[in-house]
Amino acid sequence: MRLRSLSLAFVLAVLVVVFVAGCGGGGGGNPTTPISITTTTLNPGTINTTFTATLAATGGSGTYTWSVSSGTLPTGLTLSSAGVITGTPTTAGLSGFTVQAEDSESTPQMATQPLKLAISGGTLSFTSPPLLNGEVGQTYNFQLTAKGGVPPYTFATESSNPLPGGLTLSNGLISGTPTTAGNYTVGVSVTDAANNILLQTGPLDISPSGSSLPAGEYSFIFSGTGPHGAVAIDGGFLLQSQSVLGFYDENISSTGSVVNQDIAEITVVPGANGLSQLKLQLAGGASVTFALAAPASIVTSGNDTAVRIIEFDDTTGSGTRGSGVLKVSNGATTTSSIVNNYAFSLSGVDSAQNPIAVAGSFSADSKGNITGYGADENDSGAMTTVTAFTGTYATNGVRGTMQFTWNGNTYHYSFYPVTPSELFLISLDTVATNIPLLSGVVEQQTGTFSASSLKGAGVLELNGLASLSGAFAPDVTLGLATGNGAGNITVAYDEYKGQLLSPQSFTGTYTVTAASGRVALSSSGTPAVLYLLDTNEAFVLGGDASASSGLLEPQSGTSFSNSSFKGNYLGGSLPLDSPAAMNEVDLAVPDGNGNIALTYNNSGPKGLATNQSTSGTYSVGSNGRTVVKAADGATRIFYIVSPTEAVLLSGEGDGYLGSLEQ
Repeated sequence: MRLRSLSLAFVLAVLVVVFVAGCGGGGGGNPTTPISITTTTLNPGTINTTFTATLAATGGSGTYTWSVSSGTLPTGLTLSSAGVITGTPTTAGLSGFTVQAEDSESTPQMATQPLKLAISGGTLSFTSPPLLNGEVGQTYNFQLTAKGGVPPYTFATESSNPLPGGLTLSNGLISGTPTTAGNYTVGVSVTDAANNILLQTGPLDISPSGSSLPAGEYSFIFSGTGPHGAVAIDGGFLLQSQSVLGFYDENISSTGSVVNQDIAEITVVPGANGLSQLKLQLAGGASVTFALAAPASIVTSGNDTAVRIIEFDDTTGSGTRGSGVLKVSNGATTTSSIVNNYAFSLSGVDSAQNPIAVAGSFSADSKGNITGYGADENDSGAMTTVTAFTGTYATNGVRGTMQFTWNGNTYHYSFYPVTPSELFLISLDTVATNIPLLSGVVEQQTGTFSASSLKGAGVLELNGLASLSGAFAPDVTLGLATGNGAGNITVAYDEYKGQLLSPQSFTGTYTVTAASGRVALSSSGTPAVLYLLDTNEAFVLGGDASASSGLLEPQSGTSFSNSSFKGNYLGGSLPLDSPAAMNEVDLAVPDGNGNIALTYNNSGPKGLATNQSTSGTYSVGSNGRTVVKAADGATRIFYIVSPTEAVLLSGEGDGYLGSLEQ
């Protein structure tokens, strides 16, 4: 009996040990409580702000090793093995990932949990400018954009303030063809990935079919001559049926500048085929009327279309006349948005009314300070180089001021921005010795430059004033410059200087300064200086006595033919401060088969000519040089820049250089 009793006790003891081991008391068995990750949501973070979150779980051994089993954490964050997400997120957005907890048993348990972490970019806001206005029957495209919040964004329209008929919103793009003219108030909303919602309402005007200028914001620049000498004007305005807001700066070489003149009224008189008129009534009572050529692309959003304008109220030929350009402005330029490297090209007259042109480049620091890389000046053939200069700038969004200081002089300018990358600029100083009257453009440079920045073909367009028989007359040049990307260049061009000269060409070499984009061109002919804007795009300053200056534009396309020149091209003369200059806006309609129709309005020494027309034939060379033979006998040579742009050298009057777009 005793033996049996001892055996039973032994068995019972063994069972107890087995039971305890099965309950996790120090062995390799499974725990009774599975792991459960109790962190199911994470508080949002903000970019560039330290983020910390500690993950938690229950069950298992109570000690866990954490990891990310799928997906990725937001950039800048890491997950430690102790379960702490920490770091400084650098990119806004919503990240999805799965975390894993593994306990410390010899046969570990594991659990996973999908999580989402929203990183905010700050306050949710729209970054797109006010809605671009449109025209009945014309294609409309406008992209809504936003910043802040948690990307990605979803855009929608508000039913109480819908889009005009014919327009729809998809993926943030408002597009379509408006069907009904009117002044609409449109409501749009943006919702981020964290379900933050922002509503914005604003005007959207749809002009009647045939309007030459859609409602919207514009900046313009104008240069010419008048009874009191050379004239330079820049300005900007808001064109809407409900209201008019605009400002106008003017400098006349003999009387000085008048700035911040209010534009009290604007009248647009549409004309056939884009040749229209624009009248600006100033608050002080004066008015100016421009004839304009508005390409069809002016009604599309985000466009860089140039509307060429000429003053068109000098009926006798003894008043003010000249040429300029009008562009859609995005209305969003601030001092801080003018930043990085810019080049500029300015032309006009000195105190003796001789031609002068200046080109250069500088760096803007976004705080209103300019560090000039250098500049070159041609005063009637006398070249001066400035190796460095300083300056300042400021803008309230509509109008700005800028100053350059070099060689002991400070030069003052006003500018009206097209975008933060393009500014229309005129002198404000009264003309005096070493103080010229200038106007022109400042444009942002792209990239660091080298010899390879001049590779391929570019259309060369130069305006100057030559002294002929004791008086100044236009000296205009149009051609093709081809760089090989290694310091060699070939130029072939046509020049009109009192008459059309024989086609000319030369070869040369060039060197490029990387930071400034300055290109020194050496050749058997007159030397020139370029300031690069981008590959095959530069402001050009000639070294000739005509103080020629202008632009090199990259040419797109090769092996041109008559079919390369087809469609409705609208444009006009480029500004030139000369009483002899012809100022003209044009419509050229080549048919792609060698036939062309031309319609134009012009202002010259004999007064105004309205709705003139001629027709003829044309022949396109393989390099894009196009010779027109028209019934009126005037010399006309075009160079094709792109499928939608061509530049014109015309022998009308004393000659002019023009630019036309579709």
